[in-house]
Amino acid sequence: MASNPEDRGVSKETGPPACDKMVTKKCEGLVVERELWVENRLGIHARPAMKITNLAMQYRAELILEKDSLQVNARDLLAILTLDCPQGTRLVLRATGPDAGEAALAVCRLFARKFDEP
Repeated sequence: MASNPEDRGVSKETGPPACDKMVTKKCEGLVVERELWVENRLGIHARPAMKITNLAMQYRAELILEKDSLQVNARDLLAILTLDCPQGTRLVLRATGPDAGEAALAVCRLFARKFDEP
């Protein structure tokens, strides 16, 4: 085993070579599924739906929200609104694609922050 980090392909300045690319290639067929709960007082209305949609558009992954076997694309604001999600609603998020893990984590954090509403 090489004791010098540069002998192992690790640069002192940049870290491991092309880690992001390796992870992307491994995750292309990945399906990430998360359970989400709507905790904000007003549920998912137009403003939270827009935040979900804007966030979904930042990623290449396909994001699907499911409620009671009804599935909608997280990039479709009107479709999200048709789910009718008051406070306490349980949703399932399914993310597939090259950045599915990152996208799912971002959506989970948005729900955990209660869409940044008071």
